Amino acid sequence: KRESDGKKAVVSTQSTGNVVDMSSQEAVARLLVTSLPLLSVVWGSESSIVCAGHDNYPVLYNLTPEGLQFGAKLDVDKKKAGGGVSAMARFKQLDSRGADEKGTSLDTTHQNAIVEMRATKIEGGELKQFSSVGKDGKLVLWDVDALVSAIDGLKI
Repeated sequence: KRESDGKKAVVSTQSTGNVVDMSSQEAVARLLVTSLPLLSVVWGSESSIVCAGHDNYPVLYNLTPEGLQFGAKLDVDKKKAGGGVSAMARFKQLDSRGADEKGTSLDTTHQNAIVEMRATKIEGGELKQFSSVGKDGKLVLWDVDALVSAIDGLKI
């Protein structure tokens, strides 16, 4: 649950997101996502929210007169350059971990559900940085300006 300008954004494990006007107690917008359930939400601006959950990545939704609309997946794919691993590096990995990690990594920053997000930097009412914590044990800081420059047409 998060509040912005008299509105509260709420997500639930039934794969829904809601924005409610707290003065009238009326639902402003309702979203039924086709993805896995959502667990956390943070306001991006007065007209956008960022949600995350069991899909392992944050997603932007824009609040329009028609309701909440999908904006963008905010986890930019980071393909490893070269893709190959030297024999020495593979041996070191096997030696330190006791197992080969080939094929066990997802193409997302978090490798398990995101359970909480928090705004960590706000300037002029606009979200500039937020954090996410996942069941994988990672704490990730997301720079909004870097995301905007990396994703074509993104506006938060």
